[in-house]
Amino acid sequence: MAKHWAAPGIRTTLTPWADVVLVCRKCSRKLDGGFGKDGGSSLRAELKLALREAGRRRQVRVVETSCFSICPKGAVSVMHGSRPGEVVVVPAGADAADVLRRLDPAQH
Repeated sequence: MAKHWAAPGIRTTLTPWADVVLVCRKCSRKLDGGFGKDGGSSLRAELKLALREAGRRRQVRVVETSCFSICPKGAVSVMHGSRPGEVVVVPAGADAADVLRRLDPAQH
């Protein structure tokens, strides 16, 4: 009989998401918006809107996270959850749909 090595109470829960996009909270705060038609929206908000327009909002979770220690000027660091070794630097004003294509070209 195989032993379970997981600690008591630790369990796995399924999510409805197929992908996770991580957005640096510190970069977002420094820009204070910088995205969208009027430049007043955060990159996270614009990514969520672009996902909704593409019919993928329930499939991809966009999460703000702590600093990636990349700290670009006038841009936000973003990471696709399945590729932690690659950080995408998104300049202020970039189109959210273009960012999504860059993060995961196979999905678009």
